[in-house]
Amino acid sequence: MDASLLMAVALVVAAAVALELRVSSAFLEIIAGIVLGALVVDLHEVTWLELLADLGMIALMFTAGFEVDMRRLRWMWRGCVGVGVSSFVAPFVGVFALAYWVAGLAPLPAALVGVAMSTTSLALVYPALKERGMLPTAQGQGILASATVVDVISMVTLAALLGDAGWGTAIIVLVLVGTFFGLPRAGEWVFKRYKGSVAEPELRFLLVVLIGLGFTVENVGGIHPATVAFAVGVAMSRVVVEHEAVEQKLKGLVFGLFAPVFFLHAGTQLDVRAITPEVLVAAAALLAVATALKFVGTAYPARKLMGINARMAGLIFNYRLSFGIVAAGTGLEAGVLTQGDYAAIVLAVLTSAILPAVLLRHRPSEVPAGSEGDQRAVTWADRSGEHTR
Repeated sequence: MDASLLMAVALVVAAAVALELRVSSAFLEIIAGIVLGALVVDLHEVTWLELLADLGMIALMFTAGFEVDMRRLRWMWRGCVGVGVSSFVAPFVGVFALAYWVAGLAPLPAALVGVAMSTTSLALVYPALKERGMLPTAQGQGILASATVVDVISMVTLAALLGDAGWGTAIIVLVLVGTFFGLPRAGEWVFKRYKGSVAEPELRFLLVVLIGLGFTVENVGGIHPATVAFAVGVAMSRVVVEHEAVEQKLKGLVFGLFAPVFFLHAGTQLDVRAITPEVLVAAAALLAVATALKFVGTAYPARKLMGINARMAGLIFNYRLSFGIVAAGTGLEAGVLTQGDYAAIVLAVLTSAILPAVLLRHRPSEVPAGSEGDQRAVTWADRSGEHTR
């Protein structure tokens, strides 16, 4: 069977199985990529795979930026920043120490491993809160806002580690600052003027901005496209979210095509021959250290600063997937990580995408009303005047 047809079938089957098992489709798409990479020898001849995977990574980070509600962060910023910084720094320091002093990695790859294992997946946190009925609540909004801070720190750290700084970088940063303020106005004008057109100029506008900025900054400024895509997504979040039809069409395109191809491609990059007993031990060690320190670094600050249930916050923030895979993939492509490093990270990240869901099954869906934590969180949420977007 043709390799392109095999991948198309694999994507459809992965989505169907994910719906039946009620697990993240990204998880099964990565698994499908691993299987195809092991069984199909001519995947490198599929010319469209890498292009669509690059678009998928950029589009995924762009839509992740939509979840950043600046108004929510403005009212809850002290607690959110405190929880987010602690939730990132604690596992980062521990994993870096493990990779540098125990595994013997150089500082740069050790730091990259630390970033990959310190992320929190908004793509998994969001549905987890929604399924438990917590998304409209004050505590749910506090968790989502704090997870956003973790993602922002992750992307900034990734840019600092892999960026090739120079004069081009300074120029691009200045352009991005102007874009951050000017792009929403341009988008608002396009959306209002061409609303309802069958030619979908709104989608074309977003895709041109996304692809143009994403690939230009890498070639000119040495900034990774994922970082820019996330920043542009944050800038455009208010405009896009206010036009629900455009948002749904874009997300349908991203999560129906681009993102699945990205995760499938990420799976094909894992060489099963690199999964040695040593890699399995490394993956287990990474998972244990990152999970424990992420829990500790999140639970206490969440309870102390925002009144959120400590155990629940510690478990939910241990969801990893998209950003972890992005960090590992960019490290592999840049030659910073080896196949063994990449395999250990992917195995640990995949396991961490399932582990919190299993442990959270035994938790009640909501915290008791009237508790001290609920009242403290409600105070912040009421000040923001907005529980959901």
